[in-house]
Amino acid sequence: MDKSMFQIVHQETLGENVGLFIVIMFSIFLVAILHTRFSRKSRCLPPGPWPWPIVGNLLMLGEHPHVTLTRWAEKYGPLMHLQLGSINTVVASSPTMAKEFLRTQDHVFQYRPSSLAFKILTKNSSMGVISGPALQHIRKICTNELFTFKRIQSFQPMRTKEIRETIKDIYKEANEGKAVDLTLKLTSISTNHMTQMLFKKRYCGIGSDNKEAQWFKEITNAITYWEGAFIISDYIPYLRWVTKLQGIDTSLQALRNELSNFITQIMNEHRTIPSTPNSNIEDVPKDFLDVLFTAPQEDGSGHLTDDAIQAFITDIFVAGIGTSATTLEWVMVELLQHPNIMKCAQTELDDIVGTDRLVEECDLQNLPYLQALLKENFRIHPSAPLLLPHCSIEPSQVRGYNLPPNTQVLVNIWAIGRDPNTWEKPLQFDPSRFMQHQDINVQGQHFELLPFGTGRRACPGRPLAVIFIQIVLARLLQSFDWSIPNVEEKPIDMSGTFGLTLTKTKPLCVMAHPRLQAHFYN
Repeated sequence: MDKSMFQIVHQETLGENVGLFIVIMFSIFLVAILHTRFSRKSRCLPPGPWPWPIVGNLLMLGEHPHVTLTRWAEKYGPLMHLQLGSINTVVASSPTMAKEFLRTQDHVFQYRPSSLAFKILTKNSSMGVISGPALQHIRKICTNELFTFKRIQSFQPMRTKEIRETIKDIYKEANEGKAVDLTLKLTSISTNHMTQMLFKKRYCGIGSDNKEAQWFKEITNAITYWEGAFIISDYIPYLRWVTKLQGIDTSLQALRNELSNFITQIMNEHRTIPSTPNSNIEDVPKDFLDVLFTAPQEDGSGHLTDDAIQAFITDIFVAGIGTSATTLEWVMVELLQHPNIMKCAQTELDDIVGTDRLVEECDLQNLPYLQALLKENFRIHPSAPLLLPHCSIEPSQVRGYNLPPNTQVLVNIWAIGRDPNTWEKPLQFDPSRFMQHQDINVQGQHFELLPFGTGRRACPGRPLAVIFIQIVLARLLQSFDWSIPNVEEKPIDMSGTFGLTLTKTKPLCVMAHPRLQAHFYN
């Protein structure tokens, strides 16, 4: 057979094979659609939008999944089933359903789904994904050692100093007639506050090494990005080869190495401090790293390993640095759009604290309107609109529905905060609603307001976050009047970027006008 004849036969055969392949793929696609449509009823799953074969509902979520899920909940109800690739997912969108998963069956849904980013960045030992006795041990360290009232109070002088430096910087820019990049200021103070508590170092502003600060900023931004990034193999495991071709494994491993080297260097520096001659360490409160060095392992034998400490610190990087800054940014956005509310908060500060001294942390309990203001912001602008996902490892039943093992649970607190069945005029920013219901708090007992979650997976750093956010906001409002530059030409951009937290898309640049005597700023 000559070459030309081979080509003709080969083309004919190829044409037949392509046609057969199309028929087979169409048949598989049709069977998948029919299976998908009838499997929900046969498996007794909650209602929800029909998923596509293979990808499920993934492509339907859009850029703002919390908004899409809220819209779907109006149609399918407060308990909804989604198929995210191969991951069975249920979404709770009411206080009642949140209570079902986070309290009534908390023991069943105490687990965290493990993502590729978590596995690589924490060497598969993150406290974010562990459960059972190991989880209880880590939480015991948090509640009994790290986030106690005594330890939080021991860092009050540091917080006061950080706030003072920030206010001083804003005052300087205000006197020069400059617009203040409030996003940058809030991120800097939140970062310094957390890193000083972690290992007594500043990475923003005066006293920080510029080169080290830039490196720290890049690595924390990278961690935050990857922890919130969409990785296809997390949802469709047999596409793991796609993830590898994209170079995601390589990028994550390089980031893990950078992070590991950084934390190892910090740990080595800390271990040399007690042996340094003439170091008066008794006058300095123990930071978190000091505490972790002496914390026992789960079985009581020896201390936590270096890998466990690194995983712990990585989780705190992710959970602690961005969320407080994001919360403060959103509340300032609302105050700029509601100057009457800003005035009410400032009047309370003037009446309770006065203008002849600066507000202190001991004053916070006497500022109910300020607390109501923050509760209202937590309601309408939760920093993590879907909380962090939970999952089960065994079959379960919820409200008569059968949920298979490894079902992921999302609690849409963004939807709960805007539910007209729970809140009157839910889209209106109105702190006075919490003046009438001051008993509602953010400690996890009230399922209509869960910015820090509740149950076994509640944020252990809640006491610290609440104090920090309250005192920073109080100082900002006592020290300055705030306004939008060129308000007629350019209103505030309210768009947000969805990730691990819901951050404002564009930086918040504002005008600050001093309202105290000059010596309070210097």
